[in-house]
Amino acid sequence: MPKTPSYLKFDYEKFNKKNLMKILSKFKDPKKIKILYISTYFPNYTRSETILNLFDKLKIKYKPLLVGKSNYLKAIYNLIKHQKNYDLVFVAFRGHEILPFIKLFTRKPIIFDAFISVYDTLCFDRKKIKPNSLFGRLLKRYDKYLCKRSDIVLVDTKTHSEYFKKEFNCKNIDYLYVGCNKKLFMPLKIKEKSKKFTVFWYGSSNPLQGAKVILKTAKKLESKKNVIFKLVGPLRKKYPKLIKKLNLKNVEFIDYIGYKSLPNEINKSDLCLGGHFSKINKAKRVIAGKTFQFLTCNKPTIVGDCKSNRELFDENTKNVYFVKMNNSNYLAKKILEVKNEK
Repeated sequence: MPKTPSYLKFDYEKFNKKNLMKILSKFKDPKKIKILYISTYFPNYTRSETILNLFDKLKIKYKPLLVGKSNYLKAIYNLIKHQKNYDLVFVAFRGHEILPFIKLFTRKPIIFDAFISVYDTLCFDRKKIKPNSLFGRLLKRYDKYLCKRSDIVLVDTKTHSEYFKKEFNCKNIDYLYVGCNKKLFMPLKIKEKSKKFTVFWYGSSNPLQGAKVILKTAKKLESKKNVIFKLVGPLRKKYPKLIKKLNLKNVEFIDYIGYKSLPNEINKSDLCLGGHFSKINKAKRVIAGKTFQFLTCNKPTIVGDCKSNRELFDENTKNVYFVKMNNSNYLAKKILEVKNEK
């Protein structure tokens, strides 16, 4: 049996298996239960991969309805068509928009994998809406409503579940860690590798992730000629003014890399930035999915020093390094420390 990596305080995969079985047993014998799994998001989204992989490993019977992003009518049609054959409906991320409609068409128990709060994301993460505005207050009520309409609500960390309890009075909350696809993400032998110390990061460049902190960190290390940053995502589109101002000479910007190509890019790097690095409170409650991917590829990974990361990771190891969040000085210093260790 594989040994639990030293950077983990406990085996989160074992936890996920045990906790999922406990959750399902509230409705029926997990060995006999039949689940209708509905996803209106990307089929290969990390969260969905984790849940479906858990079902497979535990030999839980399920029918996946992966209808594609925002294809709500198709999801409802398939729900009506198939629900009689199933004991439970599992509404996958991102089911916030469709859950109320699903509830209209089924009396079966519902597990809602919320994963995030709409109110928290739009008001504090993306800052699209003011929390005290009419729309902001409505979003908070909507999150409370979704929690009440679900039999079980799932998020990704214990820390995040505590937020749901406090903010939305969600008493039916539970959690499963994200993890990653270990059939895809693994250590690889790389023939052609840069002679420079390569720092790798990828992401959607949302404020939560702290991309600005990473860009400012790269500038602070520009004088270190043997250090290069490889940053993947729409950074040039989202932060054109900052990038122009910094005039970075040590960054390779890549707008997009296919999901299946990520393991190769990760393995070509010397150090990965898991994050999150922003000062946004949500960043302190979640663990970046990329962190699991980096560590599974056996890469040294820097993560934000917060409750959620400390919930699972042990800093007294060779692969996980904690750094003060929202501070490019600390991140730059930590990168050099890791480089000098190697």
